[in-house]
Amino acid sequence: MSKVRKVILVILAVLSLMVIGAYAFLQAQLNKINRVTASETEYTTEDFEEDTDEEDTIDSSTIDYGTVDGTVTAEGIINVLLVGQDTRVSGQRARSDTMIILTIDNVNGALKMTSIMRDLYVQIPGYSDNKINAAYAFGGFDLLDSVIETNFGITIDYNIEVDFTGFQEIIDAIGGISIKLTQGEVNYLSGNSKYSSMGDGNSFSGLTVGYNLLNGEEALAYARIRYVNTEDGSYSDFGRTQRQRTVIQTVFQQLKDEDFNDLWAIYETVADDITTDMNNDEILSVALSAYNLGVDSIEEYRIPEDGSYSSQTIRKMAVLVPTNWDLLRANLQEFIYGTSSAVSSD
Repeated sequence: MSKVRKVILVILAVLSLMVIGAYAFLQAQLNKINRVTASETEYTTEDFEEDTDEEDTIDSSTIDYGTVDGTVTAEGIINVLLVGQDTRVSGQRARSDTMIILTIDNVNGALKMTSIMRDLYVQIPGYSDNKINAAYAFGGFDLLDSVIETNFGITIDYNIEVDFTGFQEIIDAIGGISIKLTQGEVNYLSGNSKYSSMGDGNSFSGLTVGYNLLNGEEALAYARIRYVNTEDGSYSDFGRTQRQRTVIQTVFQQLKDEDFNDLWAIYETVADDITTDMNNDEILSVALSAYNLGVDSIEEYRIPEDGSYSSQTIRKMAVLVPTNWDLLRANLQEFIYGTSSAVSSD
């Protein structure tokens, strides 16, 4: 064997070892993320989150859910459900405080997010009709995905969950987020509003009207504000879902221009705060799909839309009941898939 061939073989051997080593390192790092599978999910007995003393305003048996003709899907479009669960106890599954469908649209080169109102009254397979936020508590990702597919005809490909502790650590890991606060939000977060006690009971100092750099604890309290948008201090989940989308937009804007080393350092800090049903290859594929879009912002949507629902009381629960389920589904599917690429499958 000539010296040249020997040198080439040695170089190839070294490169192969480097690739194998890098792959092994990457797999080890991705394994830090918590995993859950449908087969591991324990289903619980149902309960109802009674939050009002008012009498029922509607007979739930009269609700018309319309018709779902299969589940919509489209090649090149990935839906990842982001779940923020309503608990401060790490490792415990509770009601989903936040539900956002993050759509990676490789067809049109877009990132989209759709907030689902937690008080939306829906059909839950195997259980009584209930608020949609109960599904995650009853059966985790598996049941919540089934609820979304049953009620909206939307395919959920993957799921990611972060609890309150993880949320705070993620915000702190990126150095906080710059959020523009209104006077009402400042009063609420500073403990100077008569409705401050209805939230997390926090009282932060130094906040002013305009942009503020919020740390993890402050950002969590901001994302959970429910009593600012209404003069009487009544519950307002609409403002809260907008704040949650604002947080995601802000995190995206702060990170989209970061270099790889900085992003990787952040990942290493927050990896164990994340729970998903994706395997390592799926995580890499989804992350690369989103990165390769190269978009500057995320398109936003919310269900139900303004004027498309009525506020009702069912089983002592304050709920939102869509006035036209078929129209709600059609609008959501249009936002996520578009009419040209969407196909229906049984």
